[in-house]
Amino acid sequence: MKLWQKIFLLTLALVIVVVNTTSLALLSANHRLAIEREQQSALSRHSYLTHDLQNEIVLTQTVERIFMTDEETLSAASEIVERRDSDATIRVTLFRDGTLVYSGRGEPLRAEIDLLRQPDYTSLIIDEGDSTYLLIVSTAMLNDRTYQLVSATDISSSYDLFKAGFDQVKIIGIASALVIAGFLQMLVRSLLTPLRNLSNTTRKIAQGDLDNRVMISGHDEVAEVARDFNTMADSIEHNVTELENLAESRRIFIGNLAHEMKTPLTSILGFADILRVKREVSDDDRINYANVIVSETKRLQGLSGKLMELLALGNLHIVTAKTEVHKLFSELVATLTPIMHIYEMELIVRLPDRAVFINVDQELIKSLVFNLIDNSIKASSPPGSIRLTVTSEQERVTIMVTDEGVGIPEDQIPLLTEPFYMLDKARTRKHGGAGLGLALCSEIAQVHGSQLQISSKPGKGTSVSITLDEVANHD
Repeated sequence: MKLWQKIFLLTLALVIVVVNTTSLALLSANHRLAIEREQQSALSRHSYLTHDLQNEIVLTQTVERIFMTDEETLSAASEIVERRDSDATIRVTLFRDGTLVYSGRGEPLRAEIDLLRQPDYTSLIIDEGDSTYLLIVSTAMLNDRTYQLVSATDISSSYDLFKAGFDQVKIIGIASALVIAGFLQMLVRSLLTPLRNLSNTTRKIAQGDLDNRVMISGHDEVAEVARDFNTMADSIEHNVTELENLAESRRIFIGNLAHEMKTPLTSILGFADILRVKREVSDDDRINYANVIVSETKRLQGLSGKLMELLALGNLHIVTAKTEVHKLFSELVATLTPIMHIYEMELIVRLPDRAVFINVDQELIKSLVFNLIDNSIKASSPPGSIRLTVTSEQERVTIMVTDEGVGIPEDQIPLLTEPFYMLDKARTRKHGGAGLGLALCSEIAQVHGSQLQISSKPGKGTSVSITLDEVANHD
C-alpha cells in the first residue's frame, strides 16, 4: 500500500470516527435533556394528582361534615382518578394496601406492581410493545388506609425523535464521509506531489541522469528534504565527474607511460640484439650501440624516478622547517653550476638583500627549482642564460625561473602540468625528458599551499613562479 493511501485511509477513518462520535454525543445529550424534561413534567403532574386526591377527600369530609367510610372513600378516590385518567398522555392506576382498585385502561403492567415496593416518587422507564412509558409511584393516606397511585406517561415521541435523529446521523455520516473522502484524496495527493517528484527524480538519477533535480516550492519539511536531496545530488554529480576525470586522466597517464617506455625499450632491445647476433662489430659501432643503450637506459631511469616522486607526493605528509633563502639557494646553485656548464648555459641568480625565511620542505623546493631550470635548459639553445630570482614583498616570497627559450603558446599553458604533456616532443626526448617535470612541480606547489604561475610568449621565453608566505625571524 502506498503512502498516500495509508494517510488517506487513516485520516478518513479518524475524521469519520470524530464526526460520528461528536454527532452521537450531541444527540445523546439532547435526548437525555429531553427525557429529564419529561421526568420533571411527569413528576409535576403526578404530584399534583396525588395532592389533589388527598385534598378533595379531606375537603369533602370537612365541607359536608360527614365521616366517609372505607368504601365511600374508595369510591370517591376512584372517581377522582377516573377524571384525571381522561388525559390521553397519561395512564393512572390506583392501589389500596397493595391491591388494585382502579385501572381504567386494562390490566396494570408488571412493572407497575413491582414499583409499589419503591419509595415515593420513584420513576422507571419501561418499553411496552412499541411504546415507552415513564412510571412514577406515590402514596396517599386516606382514612388510615394506604392508597398508592401509579402514573404511566407515554414518552415514545422522545425516543422516536432520538431514533430519527440517529438515522439522520448515519445518513449524514455516510454522505459526509463520501464528501470528505473525495476532498481528502485530492488534498493528500496534492500534498504528496513533491514526494512523488522526489521519487521520480531519484529514479532518473539512479538511471544515470545526474543533471536532474527536484523542483522546490515552499518552505515546509518536504521542501527542506528536496533541498537537501538536490545538495546530495550535486555532491554525487561532482564526485562522479571527478571520478570520471580521474579515470580518464589515469587512462591517458597509463597510455602515455606505455608510449614513453616503448621507444627506449625498443632502442635498447634493438641494439642489444645487434650486439648479441652480429658476429663482427667494429669498436666504433659497439661504442655507438652501447652509448644508445646507456642513454635510453638513463632515460628510463629518469622516467621511473620522476614517476616515483610524482606518485609519492600524493600520499606524502611533508615535514616543513623554517629555512633561510640564501642558504637554501646557495646549496642549490652549487649543484646546478656543473650542469649549466655542460649545456653551455649561464645561471643568473638574484636573491633578496636581507635575510628572508620561508617554511618549506627543503628537498621538495630544491626538486621544484631543479625541474624548472631543467625545463628551461630543454627549451633554450646554447649559449644562453637562465635567471633564478627570489623576491620578498608584503610578507610574500616569490621564487621565479625565467628563460629566453622557444616559449609556449597561450592556449597550451593550462596543459603543461599534465603528466607526459610535451610541447616539443623531439626537443624534450632529446634531453631525456618525459613531460613529468612541471606535473611534479605543480604537485610540490600544492602540498605547500601554493600553485605554479606560468607566463610565456612564443619566441621570447617563459617564466614560472611560486609564491610562499614569509616567516618572521624571531631568533
